[in-house]
Amino acid sequence: MNFSVIIPMYNSKDTIKKSIYSVLNQTYKEPIEIIVVNDGSKDGCNKIVENIIANNQTNRTIKLINKENGGVSSARNRGIKEVSGKYIAFLDSDDEWHPQKIELTLEALEDDSIKFLGHGYTLKNNFHQVYQLRKPTRTSFIELLLKNFAVTPSIVIQKDICGYFDENMTHTEDHELWLRVALKTDIYFLDLPLVTLGRPALSQGGLSANRWAMRKGELQMYKNIVSYKKILWLFFPFLVIFSLAKHLRYMIKDFFAKN
Repeated sequence: MNFSVIIPMYNSKDTIKKSIYSVLNQTYKEPIEIIVVNDGSKDGCNKIVENIIANNQTNRTIKLINKENGGVSSARNRGIKEVSGKYIAFLDSDDEWHPQKIELTLEALEDDSIKFLGHGYTLKNNFHQVYQLRKPTRTSFIELLLKNFAVTPSIVIQKDICGYFDENMTHTEDHELWLRVALKTDIYFLDLPLVTLGRPALSQGGLSANRWAMRKGELQMYKNIVSYKKILWLFFPFLVIFSLAKHLRYMIKDFFAKN
């Protein structure tokens, strides 16, 4: 098994079927492991997954794990513990992969130096589009530190370097994990929109309270990362100022948008 997909699911009865079928319908013909982690849903979406499993006639393996609600990081971590593939990919239950997603990312990963790969996304279904592989570009640790270069459903990572999401974080927990991984290996970006998001990235930050929660998560992320690599403490004051300046910019932008 080369490829395992983790789909955290919470009250996703309206979207989970499309998400799973976007994996089942991949152009990649080899077996794929799909792990759906039901994080205490109350809307019956687990029954939808059970029905898909019962009627699955592909060479894809679908596994449903039911657990008490613990948040998306808890669900993803449970999935990470269960995977058997060499590579782990993440897909949210309201997003869909382009049919060539696995084919093209695995082709890029034939370069043995690449162990961590992210790619672009779109907000409009582009499944009719046929893509050719582009050469992934290396992203520096500093670039990643200042800006998360790829959404979680775009990440493909070797299992042996993945690590776990920090379950104490409710915001920027994905970015924090990618930074920890980036301390161990180079990271690459593939400029192809191979995932369609069900909602815009960072859309939960529309309200000022959520924006501040995002900012506090980012500050916690910086604190975590500098604790792993002591020399980064020299940059910590700059990172705090950088984060707060972004928050101020958003506040000003929101103010003028309302007035």
